[in-house]
Amino acid sequence: MSHEHHHDMRNTTGKKMLFSVGLNLLITIAEIVGGIISNSLALLSDSLHNLNDTFAIFLGYFANKISKRPKDFNRTYGYKRFEIIAAFLNTVFLMVVAIYLVIEGIKKFYKPEIIDGKIMLIISIIGLIGNLITALLLFKEAKENLNVKAVFVHIASDTFSSVLIIVGAIFIYRYKLYFLDPLFTLLISGYIGFESYHLLKETVNILIQGVPKGINLEDIKKEIEKLPFVADVHHIHVWTTDGKDNYLECHVSLKDCEYDLDTFLEKINETLVEKFNIHHSTIQLEKNICLGKKEKDFVF
Repeated sequence: MSHEHHHDMRNTTGKKMLFSVGLNLLITIAEIVGGIISNSLALLSDSLHNLNDTFAIFLGYFANKISKRPKDFNRTYGYKRFEIIAAFLNTVFLMVVAIYLVIEGIKKFYKPEIIDGKIMLIISIIGLIGNLITALLLFKEAKENLNVKAVFVHIASDTFSSVLIIVGAIFIYRYKLYFLDPLFTLLISGYIGFESYHLLKETVNILIQGVPKGINLEDIKKEIEKLPFVADVHHIHVWTTDGKDNYLECHVSLKDCEYDLDTFLEKINETLVEKFNIHHSTIQLEKNICLGKKEKDFVF
């Protein structure tokens, strides 16, 4: 039953992302036209950001579809990591956009231009409505899926930029404060860069099979060594395929005792699930085989 529910949720996520692609493409076209007519760099930069969002959502949708494929003999972990690759690429694209906006914003500080604040305001309101709809559609799934989270960061940053552009448009329309256009462009790019940096760290850590956030190898070692039949735990490796499912492999040296290997494995796995939420493990039980090498190897 739980598997079917998970499958249905992922199908729903895919449909929401596909709808968001079409919605963001319409917003992008509107902002490009409005940015050219109004001569607003902030609006044009937001259209570029929205175009990037459209591509990001489509890439996320594509990765979401591939990730549903079952595991096979060539992909024994399945295809779930495609969503992490998509999250990584989307985050890199976000950082490139942020750098581009900084450069263009600085240029326009030195060469301010007259801007049609009224058109800028109308188009930015349309953009805000579209971004809010997309953000609401993906909000729940963003908490559970890094791929959707990367897309959501795109949308959230664009929602933030739409609010800034609306504020800037009002002041430009009423008081002719044209310097607000590049100023808000720099604020938007700073926000994009800040959000991208943290997401990039998380996705890179998963791709290089780093220890998942919230897990400490020393704690795992201590908890397993509390079991009465365990002499030592070493060669511990913990990683995640998609930010949700955690995997562990390790060597466990046993004390001299009555050996009941199935019970030993059951107790170790109970500890891993209850203490660390690790449901997938490969454990090598041994008596003397690793003792000669252990001191030369990595401490865990």
